[in-house]
Amino acid sequence: MNVPRFLRLALLIALALPLTAQKSVFVTMPCPPDLKAPSVRCGTIAVPEDAKLEGGRTVDLNVVVIGATHPTANAVPLFHLDGGPGIAATNAAGFYAGPGGMYKETRDIVVFDQRGTGGSNALHCPAIEHRHPLDDMYTTADVIACRDALRSRADLSRYSTEVAASDIDRVRSALGYAQVDLWAISYGTRLAQAYMKQFTTRVHRAVLTGFTPLDYRAPLYHAVNAQRVIDLILYECQRDRTCSARYPNLRHEWQSLLHALDETPVKIETASGTKVLRRGPFAEALRSFLYTAAAQRQLPFLIHAAASGDFAPFLAILPKGASPFADGLYLSIACSEGAARIKGGEVAPVTNGTALGDYRLRQELDACAEWPKYAVPEDFYTPQKASPPVLVIAGSMDPVGAPEWSDAYCTALPNCRLVTIPNLGHGPFDLDVWTAGGCFDELSTAFYKDPASLDPSCVKRMQPPAFK
Repeated sequence: MNVPRFLRLALLIALALPLTAQKSVFVTMPCPPDLKAPSVRCGTIAVPEDAKLEGGRTVDLNVVVIGATHPTANAVPLFHLDGGPGIAATNAAGFYAGPGGMYKETRDIVVFDQRGTGGSNALHCPAIEHRHPLDDMYTTADVIACRDALRSRADLSRYSTEVAASDIDRVRSALGYAQVDLWAISYGTRLAQAYMKQFTTRVHRAVLTGFTPLDYRAPLYHAVNAQRVIDLILYECQRDRTCSARYPNLRHEWQSLLHALDETPVKIETASGTKVLRRGPFAEALRSFLYTAAAQRQLPFLIHAAASGDFAPFLAILPKGASPFADGLYLSIACSEGAARIKGGEVAPVTNGTALGDYRLRQELDACAEWPKYAVPEDFYTPQKASPPVLVIAGSMDPVGAPEWSDAYCTALPNCRLVTIPNLGHGPFDLDVWTAGGCFDELSTAFYKDPASLDPSCVKRMQPPAFK
Protein backbone atom coordinates (compact mmCIF):
# COMPACT_ATOMS: atom_id res chain seq x y z
CA MET A 1 0.00 0.00 0.00
CA ASN A 2 1.37 3.40 -0.96
CA VAL A 3 0.92 5.59 2.14
CA PRO A 4 1.46 9.32 1.54
CA ARG A 5 4.59 10.68 3.12
CA PHE A 6 2.79 13.11 5.46
CA LEU A 7 0.62 10.27 6.82
CA ARG A 8 3.69 8.11 7.45
CA LEU A 9 5.31 10.99 9.31
CA ALA A 10 2.20 11.59 11.42
CA LEU A 11 2.04 7.88 12.32
CA LEU A 12 5.70 7.81 13.34
CA ILE A 13 5.24 10.88 15.52
CA ALA A 14 2.16 9.35 17.20
CA LEU A 15 3.98 6.12 17.93
CA ALA A 16 6.92 8.01 19.35
CA LEU A 17 4.81 10.02 21.79
CA PRO A 18 4.35 8.74 25.35
CA LEU A 19 0.90 7.27 25.88
CA THR A 20 0.11 10.07 28.30
CA ALA A 21 0.36 12.55 25.43
CA GLN A 22 -1.72 10.49 23.03
CA LYS A 23 -5.44 11.02 22.75
CA SER A 24 -7.56 8.06 23.78
CA VAL A 25 -9.76 6.74 20.99
CA PHE A 26 -13.18 5.05 21.03
CA VAL A 27 -12.87 1.73 19.18
CA THR A 28 -16.26 0.32 18.27
CA MET A 29 -17.13 -3.31 18.95
CA PRO A 30 -20.31 -5.39 18.59
CA CYS A 31 -22.87 -4.79 21.33
CA PRO A 32 -24.24 -7.68 23.41
CA PRO A 33 -27.57 -9.06 22.16
CA ASP A 34 -29.67 -7.21 24.73
CA LEU A 35 -28.25 -3.84 23.64
CA LYS A 36 -28.29 -4.25 19.87
CA ALA A 37 -30.13 -1.25 18.50
CA PRO A 38 -29.28 1.36 15.85
CA SER A 39 -28.94 4.06 18.51
CA VAL A 40 -26.54 2.11 20.74
CA ARG A 41 -22.78 2.02 20.21
CA CYS A 42 -20.42 -0.23 22.13
CA GLY A 43 -16.65 -0.24 22.24
CA THR A 44 -13.50 0.32 24.25
CA ILE A 45 -11.28 3.25 25.12
CA ALA A 46 -7.70 2.39 26.06
CA VAL A 47 -6.27 4.37 28.97
CA PRO A 48 -2.85 4.03 30.60
CA GLU A 49 -2.85 1.96 33.76
CA ASP A 50 -0.17 4.32 35.10
CA ALA A 51 -0.21 7.69 33.35
CA LYS A 52 3.30 8.43 34.61
CA LEU A 53 4.81 5.28 33.16
CA GLU A 54 5.83 5.61 29.53
CA GLY A 55 5.02 2.53 27.47
CA GLY A 56 3.27 0.78 30.35
CA ARG A 57 0.16 -1.37 30.41
CA THR A 58 -3.16 -0.05 29.25
CA VAL A 59 -6.69 -0.74 30.48
CA ASP A 60 -9.45 -1.08 27.91
CA LEU A 61 -12.48 0.63 29.38
CA ASN A 62 -15.77 -0.99 28.36
CA VAL A 63 -18.04 1.79 27.04
CA VAL A 64 -21.67 1.92 25.91
CA VAL A 65 -23.16 5.03 24.30
CA ILE A 66 -26.96 5.15 24.09
CA GLY A 67 -27.88 7.68 21.44
CA ALA A 68 -30.50 10.38 21.99
CA THR A 69 -34.07 9.70 20.87
CA HIS A 70 -34.32 13.18 19.35
CA PRO A 71 -30.74 14.49 19.12
CA THR A 72 -30.41 18.20 19.87
CA ALA A 73 -27.46 20.32 18.83
CA ASN A 74 -25.01 21.04 21.66
CA ALA A 75 -26.91 18.81 24.09
CA VAL A 76 -24.75 17.79 27.04
CA PRO A 77 -24.40 13.99 27.43
CA LEU A 78 -25.16 12.19 30.68
CA PHE A 79 -22.45 10.06 32.30
CA HIS A 80 -23.65 7.39 34.75
CA LEU A 81 -21.36 6.64 37.74
CA ASP A 82 -22.20 3.51 39.71
CA GLY A 83 -21.62 2.30 43.24
CA GLY A 84 -19.57 -0.16 45.21
CA PRO A 85 -16.83 0.49 44.47
CA GLY A 86 -16.91 -2.60 42.30
CA ILE A 87 -20.21 -2.45 40.38
CA ALA A 88 -20.07 -2.45 36.57
CA ALA A 89 -21.85 0.68 35.34
CA THR A 90 -22.76 -0.90 32.01
CA ASN A 91 -25.32 -2.96 33.94
CA ALA A 92 -27.41 0.25 33.83
CA ALA A 93 -27.33 0.48 30.03
CA GLY A 94 -30.55 -1.51 29.68
CA PHE A 95 -32.38 0.95 31.92
CA TYR A 96 -31.41 3.96 29.81
CA ALA A 97 -32.11 2.12 26.56
CA GLY A 98 -35.53 1.05 27.89
CA PRO A 99 -37.62 2.36 30.80
CA GLY A 100 -35.19 5.21 31.52
CA GLY A 101 -35.66 6.68 28.07
CA MET A 102 -36.64 10.08 29.51
CA TYR A 103 -32.97 10.69 30.27
CA LYS A 104 -31.95 10.32 26.61
CA GLU A 105 -34.75 12.31 25.05
CA THR A 106 -32.39 14.90 23.58
CA ARG A 107 -28.88 13.78 24.51
CA ASP A 108 -26.59 10.76 24.62
CA ILE A 109 -26.17 8.58 27.69
CA VAL A 110 -22.69 7.20 28.39
CA VAL A 111 -22.11 4.26 30.71
CA PHE A 112 -18.69 2.73 31.09
CA ASP A 113 -17.20 0.26 33.51
CA GLN A 114 -14.82 1.90 35.94
CA ARG A 115 -11.36 0.35 35.71
CA GLY A 116 -11.37 -2.82 37.76
CA THR A 117 -15.05 -3.62 37.12
CA GLY A 118 -17.14 -5.37 34.45
CA GLY A 119 -15.42 -5.36 31.09
CA SER A 120 -12.63 -3.00 32.20
CA ASN A 121 -10.05 -5.46 33.55
CA ALA A 122 -12.31 -6.51 36.42
CA LEU A 123 -10.46 -7.26 39.65
CA HIS A 124 -12.49 -10.27 40.71
CA CYS A 125 -11.82 -12.43 43.76
CA PRO A 126 -13.73 -15.63 42.90
CA ALA A 127 -13.39 -17.34 46.29
CA ILE A 128 -14.61 -14.24 48.12
CA GLU A 129 -17.37 -13.39 45.66
CA HIS A 130 -18.79 -16.93 45.64
CA ARG A 131 -18.82 -17.38 49.43
CA HIS A 132 -22.11 -18.25 51.12
CA PRO A 133 -23.69 -15.21 52.83
CA LEU A 134 -23.64 -17.02 56.19
CA ASP A 135 -19.90 -17.66 56.02
CA ASP A 136 -17.36 -15.05 57.08
CA MET A 137 -16.96 -12.30 54.51
CA TYR A 138 -13.19 -12.73 54.27
CA THR A 139 -10.60 -15.31 55.20
CA THR A 140 -6.91 -14.49 55.26
CA ALA A 141 -6.14 -17.28 52.79
CA ASP A 142 -8.72 -16.05 50.25
CA VAL A 143 -7.57 -12.44 50.51
CA ILE A 144 -3.91 -13.34 50.05
CA ALA A 145 -4.68 -15.66 47.11
CA CYS A 146 -6.69 -12.98 45.34
CA ARG A 147 -4.09 -10.30 46.01
CA ASP A 148 -1.31 -12.42 44.57
CA ALA A 149 -3.35 -13.48 41.53
CA LEU A 150 -4.35 -9.90 40.66
CA ARG A 151 -0.82 -8.54 41.06
CA SER A 152 0.22 -10.56 38.03
CA ARG A 153 -2.00 -8.46 35.74
CA ALA A 154 -2.72 -5.22 37.57
CA ASP A 155 -0.90 -2.55 39.54
CA LEU A 156 -3.37 -2.32 42.40
CA SER A 157 -2.06 1.12 43.36
CA ARG A 158 -3.46 2.50 40.09
CA TYR A 159 -7.07 1.53 40.80
CA SER A 160 -8.00 4.51 42.94
CA THR A 161 -10.83 7.04 42.91
CA GLU A 162 -8.54 9.81 41.67
CA VAL A 163 -7.32 7.68 38.76
CA ALA A 164 -10.90 6.68 37.95
CA ALA A 165 -11.81 10.37 37.83
CA SER A 166 -9.05 10.91 35.27
CA ASP A 167 -10.52 8.03 33.25
CA ILE A 168 -13.86 9.83 33.12
CA ASP A 169 -12.19 12.78 31.46
CA ARG A 170 -10.37 10.56 28.97
CA VAL A 171 -13.70 9.00 28.01
CA ARG A 172 -15.27 12.44 27.66
CA SER A 173 -12.42 13.59 25.43
CA ALA A 174 -12.38 10.41 23.32
CA LEU A 175 -16.09 10.77 22.61
CA GLY A 176 -15.70 14.42 21.67
CA TYR A 177 -17.81 16.04 24.39
CA ALA A 178 -16.92 19.47 25.78
CA GLN A 179 -18.93 18.99 28.98
CA VAL A 180 -20.92 16.25 30.70
CA ASP A 181 -23.80 15.89 33.12
CA LEU A 182 -23.28 13.39 35.93
CA TRP A 183 -25.74 10.96 37.51
CA ALA A 184 -24.12 9.17 40.43
CA ILE A 185 -25.17 6.75 43.13
CA SER A 186 -23.54 5.55 46.36
CA TYR A 187 -19.75 5.24 45.85
CA GLY A 188 -20.35 6.92 42.49
CA THR A 189 -21.13 10.13 44.40
CA ARG A 190 -17.58 10.09 45.77
CA LEU A 191 -16.22 9.52 42.27
CA ALA A 192 -18.38 12.39 41.00
CA GLN A 193 -17.01 14.69 43.71
CA ALA A 194 -13.44 13.73 42.81
CA TYR A 195 -14.13 14.42 39.14
CA MET A 196 -15.74 17.78 39.88
CA LYS A 197 -12.71 18.75 41.97
CA GLN A 198 -10.22 17.80 39.25
CA PHE A 199 -12.23 18.94 36.23
CA THR A 200 -14.70 21.52 37.53
CA THR A 201 -15.35 23.20 34.19
CA ARG A 202 -16.05 19.89 32.46
CA VAL A 203 -19.23 19.27 34.46
CA HIS A 204 -22.44 20.98 33.42
CA ARG A 205 -24.78 19.62 36.12
CA ALA A 206 -24.79 16.70 38.54
CA VAL A 207 -27.38 14.60 40.38
CA LEU A 208 -26.11 12.62 43.39
CA THR A 209 -28.14 10.03 45.31
CA GLY A 210 -27.16 7.64 48.10
CA PHE A 211 -24.59 10.31 48.97
CA THR A 212 -21.34 9.63 50.81
CA PRO A 213 -18.66 12.32 51.34
CA LEU A 214 -15.12 12.18 50.03
CA ASP A 215 -13.75 11.51 53.52
CA TYR A 216 -16.12 8.57 54.06
CA ARG A 217 -14.26 5.84 55.93
CA ALA A 218 -16.05 2.65 54.93
CA PRO A 219 -17.13 0.56 56.72
CA LEU A 220 -16.79 2.54 59.97
CA TYR A 221 -20.39 3.76 60.02
CA HIS A 222 -22.15 0.73 58.57
CA ALA A 223 -23.38 -0.54 61.93
CA VAL A 224 -24.65 2.75 63.33
CA ASN A 225 -26.30 3.88 60.09
CA ALA A 226 -28.04 0.54 59.69
CA GLN A 227 -29.14 0.66 63.34
CA ARG A 228 -30.77 4.06 62.79
CA VAL A 229 -32.88 2.58 60.00
CA ILE A 230 -33.76 -0.58 61.96
CA ASP A 231 -34.93 1.54 64.90
CA LEU A 232 -37.05 3.67 62.58
CA ILE A 233 -38.62 0.59 60.98
CA LEU A 234 -39.56 -0.78 64.39
CA TYR A 235 -41.01 2.61 65.31
CA GLU A 236 -42.96 2.95 62.07
CA CYS A 237 -44.38 -0.57 62.48
CA GLN A 238 -45.54 0.38 65.96
CA ARG A 239 -47.30 3.45 64.51
CA ASP A 240 -48.88 1.49 61.65
CA ARG A 241 -52.20 -0.03 62.73
CA THR A 242 -51.92 -3.18 60.62
CA CYS A 243 -48.24 -3.79 61.36
CA SER A 244 -48.58 -3.24 65.10
CA ALA A 245 -51.59 -5.57 65.27
CA ARG A 246 -49.72 -8.26 63.37
CA TYR A 247 -46.49 -7.92 65.38
CA PRO A 248 -47.42 -6.50 68.81
CA ASN A 249 -44.19 -7.68 70.51
CA LEU A 250 -41.78 -6.85 67.70
CA ARG A 251 -39.13 -4.99 69.72
CA HIS A 252 -38.99 -7.76 72.31
CA GLU A 253 -38.78 -10.40 69.56
CA TRP A 254 -35.90 -8.51 67.92
CA GLN A 255 -33.85 -8.24 71.11
CA SER A 256 -34.59 -11.85 72.05
CA LEU A 257 -33.51 -13.03 68.61
CA LEU A 258 -30.17 -11.21 68.78
CA HIS A 259 -29.54 -12.45 72.32
CA ALA A 260 -30.35 -16.03 71.29
CA LEU A 261 -27.90 -15.89 68.37
CA ASP A 262 -25.23 -14.58 70.72
CA GLU A 263 -25.83 -17.40 73.16
CA THR A 264 -26.41 -20.33 70.80
CA PRO A 265 -25.76 -20.08 67.05
CA VAL A 266 -28.41 -21.99 65.07
CA LYS A 267 -27.71 -24.85 62.68
CA ILE A 268 -29.84 -24.50 59.56
CA GLU A 269 -30.06 -26.41 56.31
CA THR A 270 -29.32 -24.53 53.09
CA ALA A 271 -28.82 -25.53 49.47
CA SER A 272 -25.09 -25.50 50.26
CA GLY A 273 -25.49 -27.85 53.19
CA THR A 274 -25.65 -27.25 56.93
CA LYS A 275 -24.65 -23.76 58.03
CA VAL A 276 -24.22 -22.29 61.47
CA LEU A 277 -26.15 -19.05 61.76
CA ARG A 278 -24.19 -16.55 63.86
CA ARG A 279 -25.18 -13.04 64.85
CA GLY A 280 -22.50 -11.28 62.78
CA PRO A 281 -23.32 -12.79 59.37
CA PHE A 282 -27.06 -12.66 60.21
CA ALA A 283 -26.97 -8.93 60.98
CA GLU A 284 -24.74 -8.14 57.97
CA ALA A 285 -27.11 -10.04 55.66
CA LEU A 286 -30.03 -8.00 57.00
CA ARG A 287 -28.06 -4.75 56.68
CA SER A 288 -27.28 -5.48 53.04
CA PHE A 289 -30.93 -6.37 52.44
CA LEU A 290 -32.29 -3.08 53.80
CA TYR A 291 -31.25 -0.87 50.87
CA THR A 292 -34.84 -0.35 49.67
CA ALA A 293 -38.16 0.56 51.27
CA ALA A 294 -39.68 -2.58 49.80
CA ALA A 295 -37.14 -4.68 51.68
CA GLN A 296 -37.38 -2.61 54.85
CA ARG A 297 -41.14 -3.20 54.95
CA GLN A 298 -40.45 -6.94 55.16
CA LEU A 299 -38.24 -6.66 58.24
CA PRO A 300 -41.03 -7.05 60.85
CA PHE A 301 -42.18 -10.27 59.16
CA LEU A 302 -38.61 -11.61 59.01
CA ILE A 303 -37.97 -10.80 62.68
CA HIS A 304 -41.23 -12.37 63.83
CA ALA A 305 -40.64 -15.55 61.87
CA ALA A 306 -37.01 -15.93 62.98
CA ALA A 307 -37.88 -15.23 66.62
CA SER A 308 -40.39 -18.09 66.33
CA GLY A 309 -37.65 -20.39 65.04
CA ASP A 310 -38.63 -20.13 61.37
CA PHE A 311 -35.58 -18.98 59.40
CA ALA A 312 -36.97 -19.95 55.99
CA PRO A 313 -38.09 -16.37 55.15
CA PHE A 314 -34.63 -15.09 56.10
CA LEU A 315 -32.90 -17.71 53.96
CA ALA A 316 -35.16 -16.75 51.05
CA ILE A 317 -33.88 -13.18 51.02
CA LEU A 318 -30.21 -14.13 50.92
CA PRO A 319 -28.53 -13.31 47.59
CA LYS A 320 -28.07 -16.23 45.22
CA GLY A 321 -24.95 -16.77 43.16
CA ALA A 322 -21.82 -14.65 43.02
CA SER A 323 -21.58 -11.16 44.45
CA PRO A 324 -22.03 -8.39 41.83
CA PHE A 325 -18.95 -6.63 43.19
CA ALA A 326 -15.42 -6.91 41.84
CA ASP A 327 -14.03 -7.42 45.32
CA GLY A 328 -10.44 -6.72 44.30
CA LEU A 329 -11.41 -3.20 43.29
CA TYR A 330 -13.51 -2.77 46.41
CA LEU A 331 -10.60 -3.75 48.65
CA SER A 332 -8.11 -1.60 46.74
CA ILE A 333 -10.21 1.54 47.20
CA ALA A 334 -11.86 0.85 50.56
CA CYS A 335 -8.65 -0.27 52.25
CA SER A 336 -6.60 2.72 51.08
CA GLU A 337 -9.20 5.49 51.22
CA GLY A 338 -11.28 4.26 54.15
CA ALA A 339 -10.00 1.52 56.44
CA ALA A 340 -6.44 2.89 56.55
CA ARG A 341 -7.79 6.02 58.26
CA ILE A 342 -9.82 4.24 60.95
CA LYS A 343 -8.31 4.49 64.42
CA GLY A 344 -8.91 1.77 66.99
CA GLY A 345 -10.59 4.09 69.48
CA GLU A 346 -13.21 5.07 66.92
CA VAL A 347 -14.71 1.59 66.60
CA ALA A 348 -16.58 1.09 69.89
CA PRO A 349 -18.55 4.38 69.86
CA VAL A 350 -20.17 3.56 66.50
CA THR A 351 -20.66 -0.18 66.97
CA ASN A 352 -21.57 -0.75 70.63
CA GLY A 353 -25.27 -1.37 71.10
CA THR A 354 -25.94 -2.01 67.42
CA ALA A 355 -27.28 -5.21 65.90
CA LEU A 356 -24.22 -5.56 63.65
CA GLY A 357 -21.66 -4.68 66.28
CA ASP A 358 -18.09 -4.63 65.00
CA TYR A 359 -18.45 -7.80 62.88
CA ARG A 360 -18.30 -6.17 59.43
CA LEU A 361 -15.67 -3.69 60.52
CA ARG A 362 -13.35 -6.34 61.96
CA GLN A 363 -13.79 -8.56 58.92
CA GLU A 364 -12.77 -5.76 56.60
CA LEU A 365 -9.91 -4.46 58.73
CA ASP A 366 -8.44 -7.98 58.83
CA ALA A 367 -8.74 -8.25 55.03
CA CYS A 368 -7.15 -4.83 54.57
CA ALA A 369 -4.19 -5.89 56.69
CA GLU A 370 -3.24 -8.21 53.80
CA TRP A 371 -4.17 -5.90 50.92
CA PRO A 372 -1.71 -3.45 49.35
CA LYS A 373 -2.44 0.24 49.96
CA TYR A 374 -1.68 3.28 47.87
CA ALA A 375 -0.89 6.74 49.17
CA VAL A 376 -3.82 9.14 49.08
CA PRO A 377 -3.04 12.87 48.98
CA GLU A 378 -4.51 14.54 52.08
CA ASP A 379 -6.25 17.18 49.98
CA PHE A 380 -8.20 14.41 48.27
CA TYR A 381 -10.52 14.33 51.28
CA THR A 382 -11.14 18.08 51.25
CA PRO A 383 -14.66 18.88 50.02
CA GLN A 384 -14.92 20.77 46.77
CA LYS A 385 -15.30 24.53 47.09
CA ALA A 386 -16.71 25.25 43.64
CA SER A 387 -19.15 23.30 41.55
CA PRO A 388 -21.68 23.36 38.78
CA PRO A 389 -25.35 23.13 39.85
CA VAL A 390 -25.71 19.96 41.96
CA LEU A 391 -28.87 18.18 43.11
CA VAL A 392 -28.56 15.76 46.03
CA ILE A 393 -31.52 13.40 46.43
CA ALA A 394 -31.37 11.85 49.90
CA GLY A 395 -33.45 9.05 51.36
CA SER A 396 -34.60 9.47 54.95
CA MET A 397 -34.19 5.68 55.37
CA ASP A 398 -30.75 5.30 53.80
CA PRO A 399 -28.87 2.60 55.78
CA VAL A 400 -25.51 3.59 54.25
CA GLY A 401 -25.36 7.37 53.89
CA ALA A 402 -26.56 9.33 56.91
CA PRO A 403 -28.97 12.12 55.86
CA GLU A 404 -26.87 14.71 57.73
CA TRP A 405 -23.99 14.03 55.35
CA SER A 406 -26.08 15.19 52.40
CA ASP A 407 -27.21 18.24 54.34
CA ALA A 408 -23.67 19.20 55.34
CA TYR A 409 -22.40 18.81 51.77
CA CYS A 410 -25.13 20.95 50.26
CA THR A 411 -24.99 23.58 52.99
CA ALA A 412 -21.29 24.16 52.37
CA LEU A 413 -21.42 24.07 48.57
CA PRO A 414 -22.64 26.88 46.34
CA ASN A 415 -25.18 25.85 43.68
CA CYS A 416 -26.31 22.76 45.61
CA ARG A 417 -29.95 21.77 46.11
CA LEU A 418 -31.02 19.07 48.58
CA VAL A 419 -34.27 17.13 48.21
CA THR A 420 -35.04 14.50 50.86
CA ILE A 421 -37.53 11.75 50.03
CA PRO A 422 -39.25 10.25 53.09
CA ASN A 423 -38.88 6.44 53.33
CA LEU A 424 -36.44 6.21 50.41
CA GLY A 425 -33.56 3.83 51.07
CA HIS A 426 -30.10 3.95 49.52
CA GLY A 427 -31.33 4.72 46.03
CA PRO A 428 -34.12 4.43 43.45
CA PHE A 429 -33.95 0.63 43.25
CA ASP A 430 -37.59 -0.18 44.03
CA LEU A 431 -39.61 2.81 42.86
CA ASP A 432 -41.67 0.64 40.52
CA VAL A 433 -43.58 -0.58 43.61
CA TRP A 434 -44.08 2.88 45.11
CA THR A 435 -47.03 5.18 44.61
CA ALA A 436 -45.80 8.08 42.42
CA GLY A 437 -42.34 6.49 42.25
CA GLY A 438 -41.74 8.23 38.92
CA CYS A 439 -41.21 11.46 40.85
CA PHE A 440 -37.53 10.56 41.31
CA ASP A 441 -36.78 10.55 37.58
CA GLU A 442 -38.97 13.60 37.08
CA LEU A 443 -36.83 15.51 39.57
CA SER A 444 -33.57 14.39 37.99
CA THR A 445 -34.54 15.18 34.41
CA ALA A 446 -36.11 18.52 35.37
CA PHE A 447 -32.94 19.54 37.21
CA TYR A 448 -30.78 18.83 34.18
CA LYS A 449 -33.05 21.05 32.07
CA ASP A 450 -33.30 23.99 34.47
CA PRO A 451 -32.00 23.83 38.06
CA ALA A 452 -33.51 27.19 38.97
CA SER A 453 -37.08 26.08 38.34
CA LEU A 454 -36.93 22.68 40.05
CA ASP A 455 -40.26 21.90 41.75
CA PRO A 456 -40.01 19.01 44.25
CA SER A 457 -43.71 19.02 45.14
CA CYS A 458 -44.25 15.56 43.61
CA VAL A 459 -42.31 14.12 46.57
CA LYS A 460 -45.43 14.63 48.70
CA ARG A 461 -47.28 12.08 46.57
CA MET A 462 -44.62 9.38 46.94
CA GLN A 463 -45.63 6.44 49.16
CA PRO A 464 -43.65 3.27 49.82
CA PRO A 465 -45.23 -0.20 49.78
CA ALA A 466 -47.11 -1.38 52.86
CA PHE A 467 -45.58 -3.49 55.61
CA LYS A 468 -45.70 -7.20 54.89
